Amino acid sequence: MDARILLATLSVSSCLLLVACGTDPGPGTGPYVNECSDFAGATRPPVVEITSPGNAEAFDSSNSINWVISVSDPDTDVTELVVELIDYTSGTPEDIDISVPGPDSDGRVTFSMPASLLTGGQNPIRARATDPDDCFGEDDVLVCVDQDTCP
Repeated sequence: MDARILLATLSVSSCLLLVACGTDPGPGTGPYVNECSDFAGATRPPVVEITSPGNAEAFDSSNSINWVISVSDPDTDVTELVVELIDYTSGTPEDIDISVPGPDSDGRVTFSMPASLLTGGQNPIRARATDPDDCFGEDDVLVCVDQDTCP
């Protein structure tokens, strides 16, 4: 077989193989858009910011912890977001046994909880907001209970 014919046959075969198998051209292009990203055509995840308590703030277990969490979502009305608190003290995410209210029309979530719901010591807490498309945004804060100082 002539080398030119062999080369042409290999080129056509390679093209057919790529079309048949498909290739992932990467995020943000074609039908491979991550459903929760900042790429065009994707649903954007919520933005979450814990403004209170402050990071590394210490509390006595007899105190209440006042929470203020700001949430926003460019694709979803903030009142459709579900906000939860998750405790990572054990290294495994565990829901804190408290009902977190939904955000107001300005995207603020405010509530108080007894510090005694947390274990003594350092408690890494995550606030997570999830939208109806199951996209989520998170922010973390370290809360210390029954410690004089919190690193």
